[in-house]
Amino acid sequence: MSYQVLARKWRPQGFDDVAGQAHVTVALRNAIRAERVPHAILLTGPRGVGKTTLARILARCLNCEKGPTDTPCGECSACCEIAAGRSTDVQEIDAASRTSVDDVRELIEAVRYAPTPGKHRIFVVDEVHMLSTAAFNALLKTLEEPPPQSLFVFATTNPEKIPFTVVSRCQRYDLRRIAVTEIVDRLRLIAGAEGLEVSDASLIAIAREADGSMRDAQTLLDQVIAFGGTRIDDARVAAVLDLIDRRLILGVLAACVEGDPARALDACGQAAEAGADAKRLGENLLRLTRDLVVLRVAPESPGLVEGSEEEIAELQALAGRTDAARLRRMFRVLLKEQEDLAWAPQPFAVLEMAAVRLATMPAGDDVARLLSRLDALERRLSNAPGGSGPDSSDGAPTEGHRGRERPSRRGAGAVSERDPTPPALEATGDDSASILPATFDRLRAFVGKGNPGLFAALEGGRIVERGDDHLRIAVPQRFSAQRLEDRRGALESACARLFGRALRVEIEADGDSPPPDSETRASDPESVRRLRRQALEHPAVNTAIETFDAEIVEIRPLGGDA
Repeated sequence: MSYQVLARKWRPQGFDDVAGQAHVTVALRNAIRAERVPHAILLTGPRGVGKTTLARILARCLNCEKGPTDTPCGECSACCEIAAGRSTDVQEIDAASRTSVDDVRELIEAVRYAPTPGKHRIFVVDEVHMLSTAAFNALLKTLEEPPPQSLFVFATTNPEKIPFTVVSRCQRYDLRRIAVTEIVDRLRLIAGAEGLEVSDASLIAIAREADGSMRDAQTLLDQVIAFGGTRIDDARVAAVLDLIDRRLILGVLAACVEGDPARALDACGQAAEAGADAKRLGENLLRLTRDLVVLRVAPESPGLVEGSEEEIAELQALAGRTDAARLRRMFRVLLKEQEDLAWAPQPFAVLEMAAVRLATMPAGDDVARLLSRLDALERRLSNAPGGSGPDSSDGAPTEGHRGRERPSRRGAGAVSERDPTPPALEATGDDSASILPATFDRLRAFVGKGNPGLFAALEGGRIVERGDDHLRIAVPQRFSAQRLEDRRGALESACARLFGRALRVEIEADGDSPPPDSETRASDPESVRRLRRQALEHPAVNTAIETFDAEIVEIRPLGGDA
């Protein structure tokens, strides 16, 4: 067949034609000009970004009749033979099919011969990571001290599989994925030279689908031409690449941003009727949500978002309809749902529920509004059934994190296990049996983060009285009391940080102090289930969920080793 695919026909013939790899091309050009070309070069990077192309360009630069030069003529016999793959001085080896020691021995034998008729013998080993360990070991000595005028160029997509002994003998250059804009520029040049009529929107779609690979982008353009001829419209590109209509994706996202769950479900239904894959739709929503966050946070840097000017302007308008905090939370929700889609029996149902959740997600709040809501929550907790004033939150279970500590606003008086009707509890009854143990658990957990010795000294203890300016703690034996007494300063300092004010700590020995509740031990499954149920039914938890539109991420006990 005489037809040559675009990826081969438009392979770069010089450093100036290589897109997106200036950090490598500049270094190689300078090495050629300064006559400091190393004898071994390692080119790494994803597929289709120019590794083998750079190796061939380097070979032409060194063997050009006008060289060594960083601008090969492309007309001499050496340049033409290298470009056509017929040069006897440039040997390309596929390590994926030649992995053994015997194959490397043939290479070592070939290195001994002087270049003829060129100036350098160049060995390009593609996918070098596929060589066996024995083959790498056989190559080490030759790689470290090759004959004069010999050059090894290794190319790989998996440099982590190459032994360090080999990598240390090479100059390594890491090639990057090529940006969408650079791929579009190259495709536009090819389209003009090939007489194609194609819109920028189609070129952007092809470049995005290539995922940073110039070769993949050119192959996709070839495929589109085969489907629709030289006049390429956006609908044909979407059909060939199996793309989801951008209007459908924006319809789902706009409904979520504007808080319209019914419209979000309707947009998801339209995407399903159009044959969109749920996982792929989720990926597109995740990418566009990321773009919205970027445009909301950095509106003066549109270059961080890839797309045409019309697309970016449309996204900027959509990002302006909500705040950055809500967009970030939307991104996290979509990311989590994307992980679940792979295992869901009905992926589109999962995506629909994610869209409803995004559409009903409240806007973010600034610090002032959040603090006012915290104050309102405290007031509601003080009036809730089973509540006991603002400090009753000491006994609430944690959900994901314990939140910031707030200074207590308890009124005058003290809570004591020995006083059945303390002043602060007259309105709600005697809750000290739950308040003081929970407060002690919080104190011990707080201490355990930075003072293991004090944490151990509090083992088996309990708070018997808590006042505005003092805290009385009982521990089981006199020895334990003395050990805690020796750490009184550290304990009072921890109490001041935890409760937001200075407290005088009184320590006493109490032989009647009960041991730690065995029901809290993780080894008792029934106790764990009971405690989890109590946490889920706790009024403070349900009030917090209602107030902050929150969800329970994790339930864990306070104190102990938690």
